Amino acid sequence: MINVALDPRLIGIAAVTLLLTTFILRNRRPSPPGPAGLPFFGNMFDLPKAESWKVYLEWSKQYNSDILSLKFPGTQFIILNSAKVVNDLLVKRGNIYSDRPRSTMLYDLIETSWLIVFMNGGDKWKEHRHIFRREFDTPEATAVNRIHEVQASRRLLQRLLKSKDYEGELRLAAVDSVLSITYGITPTSFEHPFIQVTEAVNKIFADVAKGGYLVDIFPILKYLPRWIPGLQFHRIADRGRPLAKSVVTGPYSEIQAQVNNGTALPSVASRFLSALQDGEKLSPREVEATRNVLANAYLAGSDTSICALYNFVLAMATHPEVQKKAQKDLDAVLGGVRLPEFSNFDKLPYISAIVNEVFRWHAVTPFAVYHVSTADDYYNGYFIRKGSVIVPNAWAILRDENIFGHDADKFNPDRFIKPGAETVPDLSDVDMAFGFGRRACPGRFIARDTIWIMAASILAAYEISDPKDLAGNPITRETDLEFTNAMIRYRTVPDFCTTLLMIY
Repeated sequence: MINVALDPRLIGIAAVTLLLTTFILRNRRPSPPGPAGLPFFGNMFDLPKAESWKVYLEWSKQYNSDILSLKFPGTQFIILNSAKVVNDLLVKRGNIYSDRPRSTMLYDLIETSWLIVFMNGGDKWKEHRHIFRREFDTPEATAVNRIHEVQASRRLLQRLLKSKDYEGELRLAAVDSVLSITYGITPTSFEHPFIQVTEAVNKIFADVAKGGYLVDIFPILKYLPRWIPGLQFHRIADRGRPLAKSVVTGPYSEIQAQVNNGTALPSVASRFLSALQDGEKLSPREVEATRNVLANAYLAGSDTSICALYNFVLAMATHPEVQKKAQKDLDAVLGGVRLPEFSNFDKLPYISAIVNEVFRWHAVTPFAVYHVSTADDYYNGYFIRKGSVIVPNAWAILRDENIFGHDADKFNPDRFIKPGAETVPDLSDVDMAFGFGRRACPGRFIARDTIWIMAASILAAYEISDPKDLAGNPITRETDLEFTNAMIRYRTVPDFCTTLLMIY
């Protein structure tokens, strides 16, 4: 036997050389194009200050690529700017592109692991997704849900007769619909505690989702003591934690009491709790998961529906010819003597086309919720590292000229009507407004139904006119509209809709 004594210094040099070689080779693999950035800081100083979704689309043109990359300390962001890239990665390769970034702020500090939208694509997410579909998306559930949506639209029409607070009435109508469906609760004022708590929680979530909290970049910071000056995240989390908990427990406890005393109205929650009361056997985990699902529907459904309703009114106010065409169709079907029902859906394809265009024209969420890659991957010769944050630019995708034509910036419902067709064509393209692949929003059908019946009802009863901006100046379709610079964006109503006139 030959004994070979190796010099520890040589072993150390070899190890360092191997590590450096691996690092260099790993980083020489071509990433998608994007701004060069700075050493260590990467592209931290290249981030747009406003309407970044538009800037990223311009960068795609500049770099002649529908996929871009931005580098930050410890991670890489991959921006997807076309429907083809989204379909190739998030749909066809959904097995490695369906996880979510972990937010220390949301998960650990505000304690919102019950939010389906931020769950990783594991067993817990699959269970919650299954329960959502079981409770909300069966034909039987849809029939009951639509009754609530029709009733909420009727209540809105009555309130509009007496109120000049159009923004407030639209907001109340959207929340009224989702609370009625989920819990059988009909709020008569925006001051209802279950509405107020979702408003407060959504503001915190929107703030966190925009980024900017160092604790999400360096999770170890969560262990720092609260007394250190400048640590805002502890203060925000302390305010958000009880609010988030009350979203889950508040309405559920109220309906549980109503079911027990026999006063609960039909809803998803009352059906579930009545089944438990009648002896249906579910594990404590399944009961908790269903309670979480109800809270998800109630929290997410209200905010996005509100914004979509605002955009609908804006579109009608600035496109009177579209409004008149829709009202002509409504009069032909309804005879001017009754209000629309879902039974009229197939006879009113132009209303459906308007709803499709509302979701496409100004996406409520210009960025879909971020995805995370769970394995190294190559796409069109570009290397996408495991752990990269994938940012689908929904605003750009819903303006993809390959799908929507060269007039994609214009509001044009006719793009969704096939000549001679009595029904609206396939919605797979416009449904990209609701996310992508396995992580598409499970509540998109409820959202579509809500906006459809609200839009049809408003157009059947009212005329929307006289749009003005904050300074009182008239708004036209050519006006350069400004929207909120947030994850969920909208244009507020009172500034552009000052007159609602009764037609009959």
